[in-house]
Amino acid sequence: MKKRIRIRNDRTSFYKDESGAVMVIAAFSLVVFLTVASLVTDLGLRYYQKSRLQNAMDAAALASVTYLPDKVRAQNVAFEYVQKNGFPTDSVTIEFPQDGVIRVRDTFECQTLFFGLFSRDKMQIEAHAAAKYIQKNLSIDFDYLMFHGSEATFNLNGDFREVAGAIFANGNIRVGTNDAAVIQTIVSARQVNFYNNMGMRPEVVEHAAKQTMPDWDEMIMSIAPVAQEEQFTDPHPHLSPDAAYSYVYNGDTNLQNIIAYAPGSVICRGSLSTGYNNTAFMYVRGNLYVQNNFTPQCPVYVTGDLYVGGNLEPAWGMGITVNGNAYVGGNASFSAGTTIGGELYTGGDLTLRNGGASYSFGKVHCMGNFSSTMAWGAQVTNKGTTFVYGKLALGGGGRNILKDDVYVWGNNYRNSDEVCLINGYLNLRGDVWCGKGVVAFGGNGDCDIHGFVYSLGSIETRSGGDISLNGCMIAEDDIRIGGASHTYNDDGATLSLYTRNGDITLGSQGSALNMWGIVYAPKGDIKISTNGLRVYGSLVADTITCNIGSGFYIGKNDRTLPFAKTVRSAALVE
Repeated sequence: MKKRIRIRNDRTSFYKDESGAVMVIAAFSLVVFLTVASLVTDLGLRYYQKSRLQNAMDAAALASVTYLPDKVRAQNVAFEYVQKNGFPTDSVTIEFPQDGVIRVRDTFECQTLFFGLFSRDKMQIEAHAAAKYIQKNLSIDFDYLMFHGSEATFNLNGDFREVAGAIFANGNIRVGTNDAAVIQTIVSARQVNFYNNMGMRPEVVEHAAKQTMPDWDEMIMSIAPVAQEEQFTDPHPHLSPDAAYSYVYNGDTNLQNIIAYAPGSVICRGSLSTGYNNTAFMYVRGNLYVQNNFTPQCPVYVTGDLYVGGNLEPAWGMGITVNGNAYVGGNASFSAGTTIGGELYTGGDLTLRNGGASYSFGKVHCMGNFSSTMAWGAQVTNKGTTFVYGKLALGGGGRNILKDDVYVWGNNYRNSDEVCLINGYLNLRGDVWCGKGVVAFGGNGDCDIHGFVYSLGSIETRSGGDISLNGCMIAEDDIRIGGASHTYNDDGATLSLYTRNGDITLGSQGSALNMWGIVYAPKGDIKISTNGLRVYGSLVADTITCNIGSGFYIGKNDRTLPFAKTVRSAALVE
């Protein structure tokens, strides 16, 4: 008989004691936690201090670089800004690695919070910054050489030799040129259509974002001439006793016997005329006062001032020479060589009638019209400012030399009239301001204009001679450039055209129209109808109408524009 054996499996017979393991794990976790916490805290502190130091270096470099090339002043300012940002300057180093550049560097030790438990009670922090001094010219650096702001189709018609840049339109662009050579880029808010056989297609960007018309009004108008109306005081003499004058005439007087020489001043309390004599002359060594009209029939020479209360009208061929000022209460009419060394004031019109004579003034105040249209071929020189409150019309065939500013009000004329007309050779070295009508240059002679022209009406240049323009023409209405040839040979010469409300026409009849600058008609149309047009700048308008002849070229302007602003700035380079 077999014996059964029972084996007891008592799971509770053995007990494992784990009471100390939890403490070990907790202690180890605490060490890891404290290590991570100290690392995060001290690294965060280091990042914070590093940011503070970097900001201090940036501020010191930017503030100090504007004082270069004065290195001593720049260094002191750098130290000052380091201190303002809460850091000592003991360890700061200043370097000037190249002209116009300053580098500020600092290294310091930062006290740790927890790394001291691991024998790291300090951390080293370093930061530096370098700034460069920049003198920046804020001339118009526009992205497009032709900008068509309207959403109407921009038709590129004509012989485009080269557009050395980009063309933009807010609508469609239709390329219909017959012999286009190079157009680099065409950008359209809609699409571009080609109706020609261009061998080389430009880069085309369609469906571009629409762009608003650039607003350069404030910048350009900052250099526009403004009216400087000048009052002229009537210099009517306080009548001295008769003994103060070499000759005294108490009423209307006709001097049949001409005063060959008066050793002092002469006064006539009425009108004064002389007998006819083209060989003898009236010489006054002093002042000449005529209360009413003065009609000499002989040459007159006055060493002092001339006062005429009425009209001044010498006989034909009789010249007037006044070393001082001349005041004419009425009209003044000259038909022979005339020289006014000082200021000439006329309460009425100033008329030059003889084309074979030369007329020279120190300064002109004309309350009426100033005209030399009957003096074909005359030379008119004004060495000072020209104030004309009526119409200015200088005739052709001669030389018109205006060495200072010109102000024309155009009183009693319509806005469509030619109010400022210089029809002949012009050498202008000042600015022109015109308050009404048309300002017109050229027609029968070369024009050389170095200045700014502003018209509350329109501006025109006309065919008949070469026109050299250097400056800026600004009009409220249309601008029409139509001279035979427009050349700019001076180094750095520019011409910018800006109409605030009208159109601009580029229609030279000569072989070339060269200009460096901006053609800007934000509310109007730029009309191109000329041969040999070369523009170094941008054509910017609501619309551009192209009927271009041969040889059209447009490229970037590399010359400083007169309304460009120069600013001093600093930029971080490290």
